[in-house]
Amino acid sequence: MSFGRAAVGLAAAALLTATAGAASLRTLHVDALSMRADRVHVAVGEVFHLAIHVRVRENVAALDELVVPDVGTMKLEGDERNVTSSPAGTDVVETLTLEPTVAGAFTFKGAYLDAIDARTRKPSRFSANPVRIVVDAPAPVSVAGVDAAWRLVLLAGLVAGGLALIGGGLVLVVALRRRAQPVVPVVAPVPPAPAPPPRTPRTDVEDALRAYRTAPGQAALTRLRGALFVAAGTNAGATLRDALAATSDGALRAALIAAERTAFGPAHERDAASAELVAATESWLSAALAGSSR
Repeated sequence: MSFGRAAVGLAAAALLTATAGAASLRTLHVDALSMRADRVHVAVGEVFHLAIHVRVRENVAALDELVVPDVGTMKLEGDERNVTSSPAGTDVVETLTLEPTVAGAFTFKGAYLDAIDARTRKPSRFSANPVRIVVDAPAPVSVAGVDAAWRLVLLAGLVAGGLALIGGGLVLVVALRRRAQPVVPVVAPVPPAPAPPPRTPRTDVEDALRAYRTAPGQAALTRLRGALFVAAGTNAGATLRDALAATSDGALRAALIAAERTAFGPAHERDAASAELVAATESWLSAALAGSSR
């Protein structure tokens, strides 16, 4: 009889725990939860980005329920979360900046969040797709390769020495001939053409924008985004937060935000974001040109 009472007590405790857990969950219409990497083939030490996108119909200030995947041996360089709200709902994009430290194939489990599904009114777990990347190791340097390199250096030294001896002999012959020839006036050499102006971050952005407008693919977008980050005073592997903090130029900040939306924003907004990126970049280039001509 006491055993039966204990079993009933344990069942009641489990029921109360499950009910309390469900009560702590928010009720959400989850329309999308996906995950993608901007590069799926990298080398050890190269930085890449893992973006997680969630879309819900409700207007929320944050989605603290979102659980990002374990990055394992990857070095986490940054974690940035952007929230965009509209009458249609809320989009949350969390971007992890990662640097691989060992070679191999890696699979990131899908990010997930727990909520009350507004369609079924039941506690549910919503999960994103897994992402797989391949990391290459630096090419090893073999002892045979080092020996071959030293042999090439030695051979090059011998050749250079032989050429120097031949050149010295030719100089001596020319000098002896000049002693027996009348002095000829020396013609002034033609001055060399002026060197082209040095490249600047602005010219890199111009070239990247021209390539993106010609073929707006992922590679061209990554190049344009990186050139804008460098123009802001950071590097291509930095986060948007770092780039915005590095510059007070309003036109450049607008182009940086448009590049981020085009690269990691919702798929159904990318065409509009791409047009905004081109317009914002052209506006910054025009402002920069006007400022340099004053």
